[in-house]
Amino acid sequence: MDRIRVAVLMGGPSSEHDVSLRSGANVVDALDRRRYEVRPVVITREGRWKVAVRPSEAGKGGKPVPFDPLGPETPWREHDHPWSALGELAAWRTDVALPILHGRFGEDGTVQACLATAGIRFAGSGVRGSALAVDKIHTKEVLGFHGVRTARFRVVTKDELARGRPALAEEVVGQLGAPVVVKDPLGGSSLEVRVCDDPRAVTLAFEALGRGADRLLVEAFARGREFTGGVLDDLERGRPLALPLVELRPKAARFFDYREKYDADGATELCPVDLPPDVEAAGRALALKVHGLIGLRGVSRTDMILGEDGQFVVLEVNTIPGMTARSLLPKAAAAAGIDFAGVVERLIRSAGLD
Repeated sequence: MDRIRVAVLMGGPSSEHDVSLRSGANVVDALDRRRYEVRPVVITREGRWKVAVRPSEAGKGGKPVPFDPLGPETPWREHDHPWSALGELAAWRTDVALPILHGRFGEDGTVQACLATAGIRFAGSGVRGSALAVDKIHTKEVLGFHGVRTARFRVVTKDELARGRPALAEEVVGQLGAPVVVKDPLGGSSLEVRVCDDPRAVTLAFEALGRGADRLLVEAFARGREFTGGVLDDLERGRPLALPLVELRPKAARFFDYREKYDADGATELCPVDLPPDVEAAGRALALKVHGLIGLRGVSRTDMILGEDGQFVVLEVNTIPGMTARSLLPKAAAAAGIDFAGVVERLIRSAGLD
């Protein structure tokens, strides 16, 4: 039987470029070469597309040779324009593309629209679900409409920022209380997040994050224990599968920031979690509900806080969770008896291959 042709897209122009390279390399290495013919595709920070000239090969015993997206041994064909690269992938008769691209361009529906226009089937969420989920403000509005709790918030526009940041900071703190969390609503990996204890800190956050932004999201700080709930589509069962919750306990920072996420001595990540079964089940059900309300496919991960009142508050949802050695969704899947190769297999199946 012919092997399934898979293109794995990684890198991209977002601030999460390096994380995406690590995630993409892990996915390439996990694919069984007896079943899949794999073409890695690296998108540079500048937007150039590098398509591997030949499929990633298997070594002895059929195991894949470890893939290094920055290694000199991979022969690439470079493209200045995405349509040229997509044309090459279409001519290769790609069966499915796996976008492992975090943040802007990868999770906002842009690359999904490009693949759809080129007639290339892809795994994961579609254009509409991706575009909705990546925008933290729109996500909160949709979830709030359906009765899902999120932190109280205020949207700050570009015009408001231009009129006077110190006065605006005082107003926001007066409205939401301190501390508040200032976010770029399109940011990822907590790189564009600031926790602020007073108006002066809010003003500095406005200056740091407001450059070029159309709007910023300011939230009341949600106090409690932080968890994340992963969801994997399961076509055999005919419905999505909620994975066990993972608890996140930062060691040095006040929240689960970039360093806590990715450094070797970062946050403690516990799975299974120390929760009553009914509370853990409620968190898993919430992740499933968010997956459905936003219209996601394949995989998602919902971050949430368990407040002192025993209720969960949703922070945000990720449509292409990290796939690095320290990533949360593979950890939760392992607790459910699904190894990393199984996660990738389910993601590929979510594309609806016959």
